[in-house]
Amino acid sequence: MTRSLLALLMGATGMSGLAQAQGLDNSWYLGGKAGWSHYFGADFEPGIARAFELVGADEQEDALGLGLFVGYQLNPNLGFELGYDHLGSYRLSGRQRQDGLSAGLTGEARAQLVQASMRIGYPVTPSLDLYGRLGGAYGWTESDVSAEITVDSSQFRDSANGNKYHGAAFVGALGGEYALNPSWALRLEYQYTTPLGNSSLDESGIELDNGLLALAIVYRFGQGEDVQAEISPAPAPVPPATVIIRQRFSLSSDLLFAFNEANLRPEANQALDSLFQQIVAANPRDGVATVVGHTDRLGADDYNQRLSELRARAVADGLIARGWPADKVEVTGRGEQEPVTGNRCNGGSKRELIPCLAPDRRVDIQLDGVGEPSQP
Repeated sequence: MTRSLLALLMGATGMSGLAQAQGLDNSWYLGGKAGWSHYFGADFEPGIARAFELVGADEQEDALGLGLFVGYQLNPNLGFELGYDHLGSYRLSGRQRQDGLSAGLTGEARAQLVQASMRIGYPVTPSLDLYGRLGGAYGWTESDVSAEITVDSSQFRDSANGNKYHGAAFVGALGGEYALNPSWALRLEYQYTTPLGNSSLDESGIELDNGLLALAIVYRFGQGEDVQAEISPAPAPVPPATVIIRQRFSLSSDLLFAFNEANLRPEANQALDSLFQQIVAANPRDGVATVVGHTDRLGADDYNQRLSELRARAVADGLIARGWPADKVEVTGRGEQEPVTGNRCNGGSKRELIPCLAPDRRVDIQLDGVGEPSQP
């Protein structure tokens, strides 16, 4: 029965997990995206617009959009991004002949841009962040457009081939970002850009708006942290007689779990083996195990309370699964209510506070019951 006390700690704490919705304050991230680029709202010079109406031109408005971006996370709600987008090509073509009228139209526009935007986000769950972006862009639009209209003996021809337009545009976006772990995240975003190009034949000859629905992968720099095991000293030797025992064991949450998560990490094995030997030495029977989870003060009170309960519940469920009686396990979470660091960690950035507050992040197991000395 005593072997189940520790074996469970190694497996059960991985039954639930939480990931951080956004990166640490004052940190950088890098991403790449790909998706559906859709052009719409095309405007032309009046003569070409007339040909467009006459021929009922077919438009190819969809293309593959690709992009890269780099960002700086100032705090949980505010960040800044720089990016490059290649939006693909828009094409149109058509021809009409009837009753002395002949009209034809062909065209293609290719657009790309660099952009700078402000990102405003809100973490709706521990792993999901909803956000909006607003900013400006500098776009390149290159096009080929030609039109001809013949009515009886009158003829109109116009074209703009290889023309380029460079100009400013507005960029807005809405999206959601899901943290896979502290370093990697997935992002789904819809981005709107206007205008691209200029309808004047002296410029690109086509002016369009663009919507880009893209899936992105994001890498956050510097999100990992070093962790150390914190195990209480070995209990005093048990005298050679049956005694009432009360023993408390404490493990650092940073060793058992990744930061802000409740899944047992592989590096916890050595610390759990050491704790197992201490419980075997105590040789408890008819005992009650009280499992208490603690967090540091970073984050909201209700979030920390929930995280401490998840970690304590995972340990308790594991004890029960390995043979510890369900009516002999008590579970509680204290959140950030019982810190042990005192006034040692006042001030500083979040990046500095995380290692300083490590002693506050812990799981305590208290055993109360009858103990007997181990046999030689």
